Amino acid sequence: MDLSGGLHIATIRGIKILVHWSWSLIFTLITWTLAQYFLDQYTQWSTAVAWIVAGATAIAFFLSVLLHELSHALLAQRYGMPVPSITLFIFGGVSNIAAEMRSARQEFFVA
Repeated sequence: MDLSGGLHIATIRGIKILVHWSWSLIFTLITWTLAQYFLDQYTQWSTAVAWIVAGATAIAFFLSVLLHELSHALLAQRYGMPVPSITLFIFGGVSNIAAEMRSARQEFFVA
């Protein structure tokens, strides 16, 4: 999967945050699945409320993926490694660390 492209949504400490087009597929699937679940489980909720909560939950999930990737990227920066971007995509996220770690210890902590 080519992750070189993506929608640039933010820059954090010099790291471009990109969202690959495949993210929209999983976001839609998660939102739709959760909305159906919420409508079944919480019969007092309106359809709009179920969809809003489902969308908010999907966004929270992807924010957690972003925070996870940021932890890798920021630690790599602390060790002096350049990190040009993070890309969120259908399977999660990937930090583009542009150099090799100098030691196994650094690799262990960044991983």
